[in-house]
Amino acid sequence: MRDGWSPAGVSRRLLAAGHTVVDPVAAERHAAVTLVVRPRSHDLEVLFVRRAEVPGDPWSGHMALPGGHRDAADADLLETARRELREEVGLDLPRGGFLGRLDDLHPVTRRIPSILISPFVAWHGEDVRVSTNAEVQYHVWAPLGALRDPALRSEIRYPDGGREHVWPSILYEGDAIWGLTHRVVMNFLDIIMERPTNE
Repeated sequence: MRDGWSPAGVSRRLLAAGHTVVDPVAAERHAAVTLVVRPRSHDLEVLFVRRAEVPGDPWSGHMALPGGHRDAADADLLETARRELREEVGLDLPRGGFLGRLDDLHPVTRRIPSILISPFVAWHGEDVRVSTNAEVQYHVWAPLGALRDPALRSEIRYPDGGREHVWPSILYEGDAIWGLTHRVVMNFLDIIMERPTNE
């Protein structure tokens, strides 16, 4: 594996890119998600979950990254990310297993409440075992090669506030990755596919 796709290499790229921080007071609720990567066949794979169908949940049935709302007991948003990983997919990663952060997201739409989402990036070995809870229908690992393949790019049409909006998406094995998850993935791809100056 080239240096850029080692844990240290990914961490350096994230640190060099930095991340956009949204003022916490801009949203009523805070949440964290984790983009988990693992090495596989000279590539990296990203862990996605399909959310369970829950009435009234704006993310019901969507492809997503493990994550959720911050609890009062969480020391910080990284602890929120760690807790949600344990609860949703059974991964218990130490703080040192997180490589960095991506841009904060503050979606403004009538479909969802005011929320600030902080995405983190974590590394796991090839032998990772995922054990999902009731909030998740199933999980998939998608290679970076597929996520950046132009042939898998598509669009999702979704009503919002009486208007139909068109959102970019990635179609992978029958699942559409779109919305906030798509934005996080594209942010990561922009960083990870940059050719480092030391290679």
